[in-house]
Amino acid sequence: MRRPSWAILGSVLVLFLFLAEEGRASSFNVSPLKIVLSGKTSSALLEITNQSPDALRLQLSVSAWDQRSTGEILLSPTDEVILFPPLVSIEPGEKRKIRLGAVTPRGVTEKTYRIVLEELPPAKSHEAEGGVIHVLTRMTIPVFLEPTKKVVSGEIADLTLRNGTASFAVKNTGNAHFSPQRIELIGAGASGQPIAKHDIDGWYVLAGSTRAYDIRLSTEECRNLKSLTVEAQSEAGPLKAQLDVNVGDCGP
Repeated sequence: MRRPSWAILGSVLVLFLFLAEEGRASSFNVSPLKIVLSGKTSSALLEITNQSPDALRLQLSVSAWDQRSTGEILLSPTDEVILFPPLVSIEPGEKRKIRLGAVTPRGVTEKTYRIVLEELPPAKSHEAEGGVIHVLTRMTIPVFLEPTKKVVSGEIADLTLRNGTASFAVKNTGNAHFSPQRIELIGAGASGQPIAKHDIDGWYVLAGSTRAYDIRLSTEECRNLKSLTVEAQSEAGPLKAQLDVNVGDCGP
């Protein structure tokens, strides 16, 4: 079937726009990717290397960092940590060092922040170069101000199974963050044989925070379950919780 001329023209136009609006992104390296401040080291250096062929312009700031139970990052203004310089221009292949320092005393609970790096538009626009669009990068780097006496501890709590969905929470019961490196949800049958296994990516759990998880089990996995176990490895040590499964937990 012959395609209408307007459809062919539309396809050519879409292809043209796709090629004309090809994105260009800067490439730069940041080190370290995590900063820990303490009583002995209340300041640190962040090194940025421009690996792109164009000059790199960055704006830097520090925000207080909290999190929701979903793991979502919450940032708010702070003057407890300062950095210098807040604006940098880095030529191709060059490195710049940013100095960071805490101006607030340590407390009973660890304080958490994030350095926000925002790329600024290039001084020379690339829009005229064949319609190339410059893709600006934004990233954040975690900063931890250790407590006066560090205690890392946690637990897995509130393990339930309702209508085929397993729910549990990783709770930070200490005064400093930890990061579960591996979280496993294991379902076993009557004889203890594994029926279901789900590997879950862990992330930072800040002091006093809770990270909640919901894992949907298939009908096939759920119907023969007799127990559920959640295990995690972290700086807080091995964490574990177990649940006996009832017939009605998988739903109707």
